[in-house]
Amino acid sequence: MKNIKWYSVVGVTVVVLVTTMFIRVPLPSKGYFNFGDVAVVFAGLLLGRKFGAFAGGVGSALADVLGGFAIFAPLTFVAKGLEGLLAGFAKGKQGVMYHLFPLLGTISMAAIYFLGETFVAQYGGIATALSEVVPNLIQAAGGYVGGKLLFEMYARVFEKKREQALQTN
Repeated sequence: MKNIKWYSVVGVTVVVLVTTMFIRVPLPSKGYFNFGDVAVVFAGLLLGRKFGAFAGGVGSALADVLGGFAIFAPLTFVAKGLEGLLAGFAKGKQGVMYHLFPLLGTISMAAIYFLGETFVAQYGGIATALSEVVPNLIQAAGGYVGGKLLFEMYARVFEKKREQALQTN
């Protein structure tokens, strides 16, 4: 983690923000379906626990504030921060743990939204929470698959560039 530069963390946080705001599909409540979870899982895999949590939580919460959904920002900060944190546990791992931690992250995101929407009246209550279970699980699955695929593509390109640099030296 020591070799992660501050501008990388800021850059990935902005990627989370922009990805979350880019395509928004309104849901029955005041929330929306988006592809930001792909960027949150990617952030965790790339940056690790601490910075994955920061990029996921801050980037997603800022997207809520800037996109007119400020009421969701605190819930989003917790849900996406935990998602990035758990995905970050997979950084450098192989095998089951590489797959398990991002999966736990995306499931925790859906669970936190369900709990938040259920117990906080301003989010809509149990009826709203139940109506968003399936969309949140679809978003979680898309974030898991998309984030891991994006990271795999990034890792392959980065590894090729590193090999080319080593061959020229």
